[in-house]
Amino acid sequence: MISIVIVNWNSGPLLEKCVNSVRRHAPQCPTVVIDNASGDGSLEFAHAIPGVLSIIRNQSNLGFAAACNIGWRATATEYVLFLNPDTECLPGSIEILNRTMASGENVWAAGGHLVDRSGIHQAAFNIRSFPNVPRLAAEMLLLDGIGKAMYVRRSNRHGGDAAVEVDQPAAACLMVTREALERIGGFDERFHPAWFEDVDLCRRIRSLGGRILYQPAAVFRHQGGYSLQRMARTAFLEHFHTNQIRYFRKHFGSRAAARAKRWIVAGLLLRGALSLIRSPFPGIGRETASQTFRIAARRIRNLRETEL
Repeated sequence: MISIVIVNWNSGPLLEKCVNSVRRHAPQCPTVVIDNASGDGSLEFAHAIPGVLSIIRNQSNLGFAAACNIGWRATATEYVLFLNPDTECLPGSIEILNRTMASGENVWAAGGHLVDRSGIHQAAFNIRSFPNVPRLAAEMLLLDGIGKAMYVRRSNRHGGDAAVEVDQPAAACLMVTREALERIGGFDERFHPAWFEDVDLCRRIRSLGGRILYQPAAVFRHQGGYSLQRMARTAFLEHFHTNQIRYFRKHFGSRAAARAKRWIVAGLLLRGALSLIRSPFPGIGRETASQTFRIAARRIRNLRETEL
């Protein structure tokens, strides 16, 4: 049996669409919504839903990792499907993931295929390799265009119904065995408020011999980026890159984290300079955009190792 865990933070009507899609296509699955102190009324629809929906309301925003841990520990099923509130299940998607999990030995997790509202494959939100410092450097210096093109071609080749083993599928819809969650202790709550907790989870699964599969036949509709719309850009850059450095420190040590930090600061300053030519943010002026990157670079540069 499968439990479904959805972490909500000011996701508005997206949450209702997500829950309704679960009720429509997997009504037998107990569903838990963990709300991180939302203030947008996104839970108002829930009082009218009978049956398997449970809601846990946190008094403050504990972060995505902590909320996921509260959610899966409140369930008792063999499998737990973590769904972002900006996803929608399509017919058969959850059942296909369920069969994928049972398809071989040591399958500890499986991710589905994300498509946008038009049904187009979302390459940026699907499978990817674990991060390393050279790849980070290329990305921050805007030299990763060739790599991205190769990734898109490789990702698009994973069509049809054949599951493939991967490092890291999209965490927007990730099914994990309870045994795996218990063995690794769930999500690392130091990755706060969000970002890289899913990468860390998958890496720990792989390090213990667990297999992670990507199942292109399990299709989920996905908006993507909803949380970014509710957070200041400087705050997002600071949280994202701090957790990125935290990931490198945890898995590769202090030296790798220091190198990652230098590349991140250089990349942010480069983006700040380029923003004076053309702002990358719609509706935001060039000077304001440049300042956003410069402030984030300063905060990351001043980050102490004890804060990681």
